[in-house]
Amino acid sequence: MAEAAPFLHCWHADLAANDAAWGPAEAALSGAERARQARFRTGALRQTYGRAHGFLRAVLGKYINLSPNEIEFTAELRGKPALPAPRRVQFNLSYRAGRALLAVSDRCAVGADVETLHPMTDSLALVQELFSPPERAVLRAATGADWEELFYTIWTRKEAYAKALGMGLSLPFAGFSVLEPGAGGAVKLVAPAGAYLVSFAAGPGHRGALAVRHRPAGLVPQHFAFPADLFPSGLPTVV
Repeated sequence: MAEAAPFLHCWHADLAANDAAWGPAEAALSGAERARQARFRTGALRQTYGRAHGFLRAVLGKYINLSPNEIEFTAELRGKPALPAPRRVQFNLSYRAGRALLAVSDRCAVGADVETLHPMTDSLALVQELFSPPERAVLRAATGADWEELFYTIWTRKEAYAKALGMGLSLPFAGFSVLEPGAGGAVKLVAPAGAYLVSFAAGPGHRGALAVRHRPAGLVPQHFAFPADLFPSGLPTVV
């Protein structure tokens, strides 16, 4: 029997939506997750955390043929959440108020990042400390809304790549580029050697990115919406 083609799936969730699916999703949280949820200071923060982690459990359960409340998590060397070995599914969750992204693959380490598009008081300091010279050059040529869009494109791509590596902010962000000046004033999207990065709008007012550390030939991301696509035709079960 031929080996199944590798997949890279990106799940989108509107954490602010008034949807009946959120009740069962949050009900599947573990005791530890509930305890952490309770420590958040506001109802909005508690809702964001509970829905994001309920979303994670609901989706992963379909891939590994487990009820959401049966899923157990472990951590990789630098703390990146993972499924216990032996596992054939790798994942990464990112969320902000109102929006979550979940990357899932059966073959490669993945990273996801979603950010809310809004002015940041410390954005210039982040650019000087964490952006590469080519990235800074692109931003110097941009103004207004274009500057903000480029800033978040760079930031989400860097975050997603660092998460695919399992390193987070411990990775020297200024030491690699995800965007650089192109011919005729155009902007060119790039990725570190061997990596695959893709950027996209992640719902109104949000920017998202997916990263794969080493991309199998022909791997193309597919996008799904939670909960509408929770039973899409052809969604693989990996056990």
